[in-house]
Amino acid sequence: MTHTLDSYGGCTELKGEPTGWFHLEELGGRTWFVTPEGNALFPVALSHLYTGNSRETVRRLYGGDQAAWMDDWLGRTRALGFNCALGGATSNCRNSNGYVDVERAEALFRRESFPYAVGLFLIPHPNELAEGEERPDIFAPAYRKWAEEMIADVCSQHADNPLVLGYYYGFGSFINPESWIAALPPTNGDADLQDRIRHMAVSLYRMAHDAVRRHDPNHLIFGPYVKEQSFNLETWQALAPWVDTLTPQHVNRDISFAEQRAATGRAVLVSDEVTGHLHDEAHRHLHAVRSSEAKGRIYALLLERHLRDPSVCGVNFCATVHDLDDGPLTDRWGMMEGLYDGDGNPKPGLVDAVAEANKGVYERAAEAYGADELAELDARFFRTWDEAHTGRH
Repeated sequence: MTHTLDSYGGCTELKGEPTGWFHLEELGGRTWFVTPEGNALFPVALSHLYTGNSRETVRRLYGGDQAAWMDDWLGRTRALGFNCALGGATSNCRNSNGYVDVERAEALFRRESFPYAVGLFLIPHPNELAEGEERPDIFAPAYRKWAEEMIADVCSQHADNPLVLGYYYGFGSFINPESWIAALPPTNGDADLQDRIRHMAVSLYRMAHDAVRRHDPNHLIFGPYVKEQSFNLETWQALAPWVDTLTPQHVNRDISFAEQRAATGRAVLVSDEVTGHLHDEAHRHLHAVRSSEAKGRIYALLLERHLRDPSVCGVNFCATVHDLDDGPLTDRWGMMEGLYDGDGNPKPGLVDAVAEANKGVYERAAEAYGADELAELDARFFRTWDEAHTGRH
């Protein structure tokens, strides 16, 4: 299929309804994002386009010039075939030092017609917490008042912007919730962990949904980008009325996107997909990818399986443009997430693999696989994943 793109990156050969806003629509057996002009979009994004952990890189490579940094990285991102920013300009967990000028980045997105999601950061990622701090009591009147005011303020800035894909509530909000639950006033002491999580999540999602809709009737609601182990199928079912997509972070052996879709009627926006992490020799990690070439093979297979999966409507890859140079992830694991190294050089076998995989998105997404074909593709991916990682057990 040959195709042309509209001003939002949508495929003009795959037609939906032109509503003036991004929305979701069933076309040809799968759910697509549809651009304001009425053309199908399959979002393929980097989770962390700009981070506060890149300050030293900006100083070294761009003389500290944020405008030059942002222009160059957006240009590289588009050249690699990424078509939107599902993590927005940045996330709180990647900008704890406040380095990223979000307004500058969003102005650049608007200038370059680059669709983006907007963060409503309701619950911090555990990495955002100071020592001894815990996530907030989401049932407290003071928290709900703060959340309502924050949502009203953010929505007032974006409600009329057709370039906005939708709202998300941050990354990893419900990961490792045990200490958070223990810090909250007791509710049902006999409930198991997932029941407690479900009670919390439904309360938060419903409150946020209703607040967004009071101020913005037009844009999609994604909810938090959730670690895959955080919610079981029953919890996703309970949350479905309050979001437009499901947002689990990773494909894995134990959770079926098809089952999630069937149980909820919502398509899956894969919200923070991992391709494996490269680590330096001083901080070897049990699950490090053996090489950047292996990381490239994983990326290509992951994108292929998501494009062919009719339950999936888009994917956000957990990566940055360049390697991180500071922050809790590098301090803890020596994690190297970039497509380019810290000096701006493309990683061998990775950048080319990403650029090649990102070609022909619409041809493949328009020809989704059946269950047997998708199972074969999953098996091939997991074999490659196992072979590419060190120390798997």
